[in-house]
Amino acid sequence: MPGVPSPSSRSQAALTRLAHLPRLFVPATVLALTLAGLIAPVVIAVPCLLAIVAFLSWLAWLAWDTLPPGGRALRALTIGLLVGAAAARTVGAVG
Repeated sequence: MPGVPSPSSRSQAALTRLAHLPRLFVPATVLALTLAGLIAPVVIAVPCLLAIVAFLSWLAWLAWDTLPPGGRALRALTIGLLVGAAAARTVGAVG
């Protein structure tokens, strides 16, 4: 549609904000959320893991067209493992 910004252009503001954060902020945040997702109680763990899934899915979606097949597979595998970890934590809490 004319006049409607593309999703990737709408992401530009968020990407610009991320670029202006301290260099280790994003990796440290992802690491902290991952550790919380693996160690914390389920009510905290699952949202932490799903936040990482959402963030990595967004980044993969933005870069998908430029990635070689190996890069696509690696990103899909990483996202799948995180979804599996969230599901395992949820099932483990129920069972």
